[in-house]
Amino acid sequence: MNRNTLSFHPPTPVSKNGLKPADRDTFFAGEKKRNRDGKILITDDRRLASKSLLEYLKKRCIPLEIAERFCSEVDFQLYGKKHTVIGFKNNAGGYELRSENFKGSSSPKEVTFIDNRTDDVAVFEGFFSFLSFCTINKNLTATLTNCLILNSLAFFEKSRPLMEKHRQVHLILDRDTAGVKHTLQALEWDKGRYFDRSDHYENHKDLNDWLIHNNHNLRQSLRPGRLL
Repeated sequence: MNRNTLSFHPPTPVSKNGLKPADRDTFFAGEKKRNRDGKILITDDRRLASKSLLEYLKKRCIPLEIAERFCSEVDFQLYGKKHTVIGFKNNAGGYELRSENFKGSSSPKEVTFIDNRTDDVAVFEGFFSFLSFCTINKNLTATLTNCLILNSLAFFEKSRPLMEKHRQVHLILDRDTAGVKHTLQALEWDKGRYFDRSDHYENHKDLNDWLIHNNHNLRQSLRPGRLL
């Protein structure tokens, strides 16, 4: 694979529209479920501006112009303490919440579907993989494929009717045990519709991990990256 670009080529012709850090201070929402104050309460959302969050995006190799299209800066209360994180909204109005030291979500939990009015859909486990996809494709003028961000693999099977409204489903799931299991499950459903694209970030946990390790090569490349 060309180390400067990442290209997905569906096996059949496509239309013109074809297309973690963890340390001892990191904590997760819901760890203290017995605490009656253990429910996330969103108090504000606004444009991304916090220096620490911008540094976190930079560390994850996501340009601000990409992140601010889909994310916002969110304040929430948890266990009586205020936190400020990056928020990625789902279709039901809840948020996926991330920062250097926090990973969680607010209710209601749901998928995020981005309809670009194409026949294909790319399916992501988490929103940083989706933001990485947008980053790699940011120099393209053609419309990107539709995008489905599951926000949890618990929504994978429930999302099957939505996925199968599309001609081709490009699976860009994590390369861990759970991600591989769900990818294989989809291939059993219909090998003519579902396509595993995780080989393009082989030896990496997910697409964002691939981007972090290849960001320098992408920036030096004279050609834009291409996904799908």
